[in-house]
Amino acid sequence: VYGKVTEWYNLYMEILGTLNTNDSREIKKHWIPMYSATVACGLFGISDDFVESYLSLDEKFVKDQNATFFVRASGDSMWPKIENDDILIVDTSLSLKNGSIGTFFYNGNPICKQWVKTENGFVLKSLNSKYPDLVITDSDEIELFGVVIGLARDLFI
Repeated sequence: VYGKVTEWYNLYMEILGTLNTNDSREIKKHWIPMYSATVACGLFGISDDFVESYLSLDEKFVKDQNATFFVRASGDSMWPKIENDDILIVDTSLSLKNGSIGTFFYNGNPICKQWVKTENGFVLKSLNSKYPDLVITDSDEIELFGVVIGLARDLFI
């Protein structure tokens, strides 16, 4: 099985190499092996025998290159989901849904909060309970930059 996957992967990469790199619609992906086994947080052995498929982080997180950007989070108001210095993956083509985490321009400040519909309107909610909700009023200026669809975090580096 591994030999067939490797053969397919090499053929796919060869085909990608022939694409016109000047055409923005044809993006060369960065494929990384996705193993079929789960990882126990103990001692284990992992080998190429367990490769389930190959996964492109571009394909997983970047549905529309022109609508996606990265931004670094600061502060702890979105802890524990988002930590200081996390890199947020933001998609500007998506619409907010109740409970979505978004990046906003709120009264002159760029912020990241959870969008919550209440019986009285909308609230920008911090996930960290030590910060109060921001209740949206008619006098507030608010603009959505995009919906947070993922994040990258450096661990132990």
